[in-house]
This record gives sequence, structure tokens and C-alpha cells, in this order.
Amino acid sequence: MKICSNCGAESYRTESQFCLKCGTALPGKNTMPAQNICTNEECEYHKSQWIYPDDARFCDACGSPTVFSI
Repeated sequence: MKICSNCGAESYRTESQFCLKCGTALPGKNTMPAQNICTNEECEYHKSQWIYPDDARFCDACGSPTVFSI
């Protein structure tokens, strides 16, 4: 079991790479940290690959959800 450093949630599988609750990369085999980005491909922040803080859930430019991506 792994513990998320962002929200404290416990993963149920040892092979989990990301937190089920907040999407933060879990410790382990990840070689690159996950980055929180806008999901709207038309948004200027998505195109520039602006990285939001881990706790951001929505883009402040267009209102679209953000997602953790490697």
C-alpha cells in the first residue's frame, strides 16, 4: 500500500502509479513527476503546457478541469 503525499489517501494496489483521490503521482517507479495541466486543447494554458499546483482542479483561464499528466 502507498500513501499519497498530497492528500494522504491510501492506494489499494501496490502497483498504483497515481492517487485515486487527487491524481498525484505516488512514490515508486515513476521517473517523471506528474504535472497538473488544463484539459481544454483550445485553451492558451493547455497549448503553453502551463503547470497548475497539485490542488488545482480547474483552469483559471477557461474553467475546464485540470488533469495530472506525465
